Amino acid sequence: MLTEKRSTGRPLRQVTEEAGLESEDLQIRVEEERPDVFRQVILYVLDKVEGKPNVGEAVLHQLFYFIDFDYYEKFEENLTGETYIKNGYGPTSANLTRILRCMEEEGAVRKTEQVYHNYSQNRYLTAERSDTDLWRTRDIEHIDQVLARFSGMSAPELSEYSHNDIPWKCARYGKPIPYETVFYRDDRYSVSESDDAL
Repeated sequence: MLTEKRSTGRPLRQVTEEAGLESEDLQIRVEEERPDVFRQVILYVLDKVEGKPNVGEAVLHQLFYFIDFDYYEKFEENLTGETYIKNGYGPTSANLTRILRCMEEEGAVRKTEQVYHNYSQNRYLTAERSDTDLWRTRDIEHIDQVLARFSGMSAPELSEYSHNDIPWKCARYGKPIPYETVFYRDDRYSVSESDDAL
């Protein structure tokens, strides 16, 4: 059962197609793209998951999706401002691959190819530390919570899980996933405190 967690000025009927959502009726709220923040979050995440054999580039796309969309649901603001696209594998960062390539050219990360469960995967190792001095405590705590929940999952597991999240369900293939849709998540995916708990 979907419940509207806060008033967005739109009826829930307007926000659902399969489960009621028509993505072009929703505004994608990205205050601003923050590539410097995204770069620092990438370094931080890579440092945290470096020893995990399951975390290749496909898993990174999913991790960053949950980092950004869960953050938006909790705090109603963007962490990185990154855009995510709906595709068959799940949410995909519009810029992650390009940024990783640039970071590799600069020597900030090192790319390796590994085989994990008979699939080749691109993995990235950090060559420099993330600068978290300007981050809020809640930012680090939030990222750590997402990594604790999802960084042990394989790419197929994360893909299957993300396919049942309202933001992914509501977007059209090849189109951006609206951040606003997090406010229509069901209890399995919602990370905000319910009004009853307040």
